[in-house]
Amino acid sequence: MGKIDSLPKLAIVGNTRLTLDGMKAILRLLTHEISYVFGLKDENLAGKVNSVSLDDFCSDNQIVLDKSENWNNCFQFCHENDIELIVTLGDSRIVPKNIIDSFKVIGNHGAILPYVQGGASLVWGRILNSGTWGVSIMRIGERVDGGDILKTEIFTYDNNATEEEFTTRADGLTVELLIEVLNGNYNVRKNTKWNIKISKHTDSCKTIEMLRYCLANDLCIYLPPRTPADGIIKKEWAAEFIKSFKIANDKPYPKWSE
Repeated sequence: MGKIDSLPKLAIVGNTRLTLDGMKAILRLLTHEISYVFGLKDENLAGKVNSVSLDDFCSDNQIVLDKSENWNNCFQFCHENDIELIVTLGDSRIVPKNIIDSFKVIGNHGAILPYVQGGASLVWGRILNSGTWGVSIMRIGERVDGGDILKTEIFTYDNNATEEEFTTRADGLTVELLIEVLNGNYNVRKNTKWNIKISKHTDSCKTIEMLRYCLANDLCIYLPPRTPADGIIKKEWAAEFIKSFKIANDKPYPKWSE
């Protein structure tokens, strides 16, 4: 993969608030052209956290909006329209190997790589309640969160910040980093495979204990995705942990339950 800043013609993958904010920033601050967006079907928007309609934005800016969710359509458009750089932004779908092999693909991650990999990063980060977290821009590879690291940055937050405030802070910083990367301001670093992988549906309190241990000992951890079942509070948890858990499992994410 060559220099990113030499490629003015982009395709975007995503259908969230972050996707929209990133595109607005690209068109406002850069000379890059956004030709195509690989979004979601209208009926699937409700199931995606922070999803927004991109119809008006794409129409106003003469951008092709593909809602088919068919990756073959994405490949075909990018191939026929000489698109070399695809940006996945606010999207958790796995990019197929034939697209990774044929185009330059970069994306965002809601934690600092390589130390925190895996799913639901912004929920885990807020449950941790450490007052600091971070975001990354990376190259997309075959292994999830395993591509080369282009840029990372840590941010601070108040321990009483809502999950929505926390997510907004992370998204804003992600857009800033993306613009810097597209401007050529990045240094490529090799990623590292995780040392410890947490299984799905592991007790959230135990997961956070392991996350805290890994961060303190310079180890890389792979965190699991979260489902509604993972939002159920357990009576044996400490009151302070429950407080952080309730904050993190609230808007824009599905609310916690007891």
